[in-house]
Amino acid sequence: MPLVMQKWATYQGKAIGVWLQKEGVEVISNVRFADERSYDFCFDGVEKNSTVAIGTYGCIKRLTDRAYFEKGLQQMVKRLQPQTIIVYGAAPDQIFGKYKKMGIRIIQFDSEFAVTHKAVNA
Repeated sequence: MPLVMQKWATYQGKAIGVWLQKEGVEVISNVRFADERSYDFCFDGVEKNSTVAIGTYGCIKRLTDRAYFEKGLQQMVKRLQPQTIIVYGAAPDQIFGKYKKMGIRIIQFDSEFAVTHKAVNA
């Protein structure tokens, strides 16, 4: 995705979060990053030492995508120092194990695709 579109999508998500907070809704920030260029803006406005959400669906299957995801996750942990990471999609130990060992709580939820796929194959 072009950088300007990444910035716009990030802005939209954060604007909705701010509006929801003003309406009294508790918001868990969903952190989305791409390559290193996105690190300049994707963590802005996210509270340190808090709970954050992140999605892995479509981000870790191919080796190239996985490398970008792991670098971004490392930067997220370094910059935000989250207490808890909520993962939408797979949360394999080879990616998240070191963060568990650091004391970060990892809470994983299957993607809608995985839930549907399990139901069909049951």
